Amino acid sequence: MGAGMLDIAETYDRIDREDMFRSIVSLPFQLEKGWELASNLAQDKVGHKTSSFLISGMGGSAIGGDLFKDIIDRYTTFSVNVNRNYVLPRLIGDATLHIAVSYSGNTEESVSSLRDAVRRNIPSIAISSGGEMESISREHGLSFIRMPAGLQPRAAVGYMLGTIIGIATRLSIYDFSKTVMDGIQAARSTIASLSRDVPAEKNEAKMMAEWIGDGTPLIMTTPGLYSLGERMKTQFNENSKRFAWLSVLPELNHNEWIPMMESDISHYRIILLEDCTEHPLMVRRVEVVKKLLSARAEIRTVRLREGNPLSSFIQIMALGDITSYYLAILHNTDPTPVAPIETLKKEISSFTTVG
Repeated sequence: MGAGMLDIAETYDRIDREDMFRSIVSLPFQLEKGWELASNLAQDKVGHKTSSFLISGMGGSAIGGDLFKDIIDRYTTFSVNVNRNYVLPRLIGDATLHIAVSYSGNTEESVSSLRDAVRRNIPSIAISSGGEMESISREHGLSFIRMPAGLQPRAAVGYMLGTIIGIATRLSIYDFSKTVMDGIQAARSTIASLSRDVPAEKNEAKMMAEWIGDGTPLIMTTPGLYSLGERMKTQFNENSKRFAWLSVLPELNHNEWIPMMESDISHYRIILLEDCTEHPLMVRRVEVVKKLLSARAEIRTVRLREGNPLSSFIQIMALGDITSYYLAILHNTDPTPVAPIETLKKEISSFTTVG
């Protein structure tokens, strides 16, 4: 791993053999396409006035739901929950719309959740690129939105987020028409500033990747930015093939704070996601935490920009995604393959449950 490596164009072709970068920087197109796909939603299949969403998904397919939950909370009181289980919660409101998301259409947990919704007659929409979820939707007359295929699920987040935003607008929950266009433009400008041909001294993502180096990323956030922290953590896991941890304030001060203060944490690189609109008590707490931790580990702050929350979320997500990519390149790691996950899926599918 050498200084200046990220400014050598040939490096990328040698390491990024499946061109993950192209998928990452397609985010603006994905958002726009997802938005368009939702415009064809047949409202009559939903069946009733919707007062809340329950979004089922796993991994890269679930993160669009997490992001939407945090984003819409800044615009309206509409309730959104994300389900990461084989079944839906026992208690679901009469006006809850279930949205099952699986990029492949074959994610075991999401397929099971959709079948559970069908058994319980819970209104559902399925989002995938095909697979078993499409078959279930056709069999039971459910609304189905088809994603373009060919990507790693984590690299298709724009399709899924754009589609969910489009569904909310289509169902008159909140009109994101102008907001989403601003978000698409924000994605374009951010990605341009972090592109591979922008030198490291002017490229925030390259600088952050070099700063992390051999350290372990520890993302700290507040509850309202949880989805951004979770996205950043999992991108380090899957793209960089690195351990990364997520700690959420103020809860972390009631447990994790002890080893943070009493153990050697110098190998951590703390990325603090900060929101200037937080409650004054939270703002005060964050400042104290920064002060105390700065003497024990290196910290970088990433601030949510003022203005359109959707645009701000997209900008930070793009920064995290591209940083994780550059960190993989720095360590001569192809960011695309996720062989251990595929091996685990095969093992589970071949295992016969007893009883």
